[in-house]
Amino acid sequence: MFQQLLTTVGHEVSGEAARALVARISQWHRIQASPMYREAAHWVHATLQSYGLDATLESFPVGEGRQVWGEPLFDEWQCHEGWLDLLLPDGSTQRLADYRAVPLSLLPRSVSTDGEFELVVVERGDRVEDYADLEVAGKLILTRSMPMSVYRVAIEKLGAAGVICDGMRSLPEICPPGDLPDAIQYASWWWWGGERRAFGFALSPRVGAALRRRAARAADEGRVVRLRARVRSSFTDGAIEAVSAFIPGQSNEEILLVAHLCHPAPCANDNATGAAAAMEVARALHTLIESGRLPRPQRALRFLWMPEMTGTYLYLARHEGRIERTVAALNLDMVGADQARCGSVNTIIHTPDALPSFVGDLLEAIRTGMHGVSDTLYGRTEPPLLRMASAPFSNGSDHYILADPTVGIPTPLIIEWPDRFYHTTADTLDQVSATTLQRNMTLAGTYLAFLANAGSREATWLASELKARFVTRMAQVLQMATTAALSGEPPRGASWDLRLAYRFERHAAALADLRRIDPAFDPLPAQQYAALQMRLLWEGYADVLEPWQLTEVRQLPADQSQLVPRRLYRGPVSLRPHLRRLDPLERETAQAAIRAASDFDSLVADLALFWVDGQRTLGEILNLIELETEVREPEALFAYFDLLVRLDLLAW
Repeated sequence: MFQQLLTTVGHEVSGEAARALVARISQWHRIQASPMYREAAHWVHATLQSYGLDATLESFPVGEGRQVWGEPLFDEWQCHEGWLDLLLPDGSTQRLADYRAVPLSLLPRSVSTDGEFELVVVERGDRVEDYADLEVAGKLILTRSMPMSVYRVAIEKLGAAGVICDGMRSLPEICPPGDLPDAIQYASWWWWGGERRAFGFALSPRVGAALRRRAARAADEGRVVRLRARVRSSFTDGAIEAVSAFIPGQSNEEILLVAHLCHPAPCANDNATGAAAAMEVARALHTLIESGRLPRPQRALRFLWMPEMTGTYLYLARHEGRIERTVAALNLDMVGADQARCGSVNTIIHTPDALPSFVGDLLEAIRTGMHGVSDTLYGRTEPPLLRMASAPFSNGSDHYILADPTVGIPTPLIIEWPDRFYHTTADTLDQVSATTLQRNMTLAGTYLAFLANAGSREATWLASELKARFVTRMAQVLQMATTAALSGEPPRGASWDLRLAYRFERHAAALADLRRIDPAFDPLPAQQYAALQMRLLWEGYADVLEPWQLTEVRQLPADQSQLVPRRLYRGPVSLRPHLRRLDPLERETAQAAIRAASDFDSLVADLALFWVDGQRTLGEILNLIELETEVREPEALFAYFDLLVRLDLLAW
């Protein structure tokens, strides 16, 4: 069905050429709304034009007080200088950070400063008790936490001048504590208006540890550590650029490929690889079509490079008419990691259950066709020689905006995750594999070319593919539950009647979604087949699982359960910038009510919002979230939605 496409696209794309593009892109310090991001965008635009593509560079005004859909915007930041010196007892100095040498050693969006500061050392710094018996006002805080985590207490409440961050994220399996002693963690300020702004620097764990030891010795001797900091920067109303390329089709429908272009230097895998891969895929498909090796597509192909999240909001809001014409999309984020070096897994992220679609299964099918499955050590099937996974929807990149049901563009994500060097200065070209790029570009290019011409025959095949994958997944779900039940684990989640009905309804809706590529497609026969297979599967597990379910679940109060939330803006909600509109006590009270439920994280919050359609009650949304995530937190759900109502982001 797609093997010839795989071969054709795979022969045209070049992992080595894409890696060379990564080398270029990673040289720019690509902070959103900054001159260096703008330089990178102009270079991408010029390079696409040199390929013969119809490329466009658009500029979008940004600044405090502006908003796109429900997303507040921010000022453009320009930085000319930034350094931090340690003042030694003998009168000499030791340079600890220098923006010119390592851009990430200065926290992006730092304000100007020029002076000497006393150092205060803490571990976390996000709690008032961390500063017991410490005088903080006007001083520099050395913390292992991220700057926005300590901002409320250290800067806003206690009046610190700035922060120095020496923390490093860790993942025990691939990046245990101490694994990257000389790398610097990406940490940043974000300002949306009305804040007391600050400056800050980031140090490697090794340099930070030495500074901490020096501060401890000085304290024992009754001295203080002093530093000199200089930052020359400015904030203005500015602009954000997005670059697009277009390959026309024979209809007004479109298939979209997106990759965010932003992030600090170097950030090679995140996301110079995605941007470079999208460039090479665009070039390859354009070349194949112009040379006649691929037919002129029925649906147009559009490619988009923009700052993560912000650029997607801006682009969609300006081009809302294109949303309805976009049949499907694909997001490329971190697609070049050397798996052996980075500890990563080639992962396909599916659409949320509130927007069921065939696109994730299509992507999985193509990937299986690329790599095969190894059955035995000496079997005839070729082993894939890479780590692969598929996962339910997760937020954190631009697909979560596109796949929000208020936008309604089904968009899976290809990502190499996790990554040992994620968001550090060690995310360099050395960690990028031309082979990984080659694989992911072949996968992405085949997906785009397939959808560009898919019709009745392809819809029929995909229905068969969806049926097979649905039965396999249901068998796995039931078998895992049986293992848990017979192991004596307590039951959790909704009743099996609800679970089975929910999973069938989502599958049935994904089959109906095939009408995107074939309006005449009839999903009923495939739906009936799935219903029959589900009944047969359940008969084999019912004896064990029927008694293994909860008899009581936590509910909302009756008056809350019947509330019908209504969304006021397209797209997901970024809560943090809106919280600035509340007074500090109200803000903290609202956040504490949500944090009280540890399972109610940002992903669950986003998925809950996705289920809001102006008709479902809050009680129904509570049940749907549990069915999708196995998280049931009625108090947190109401607290979150009530907070959105107070912020005029939602209405009852």
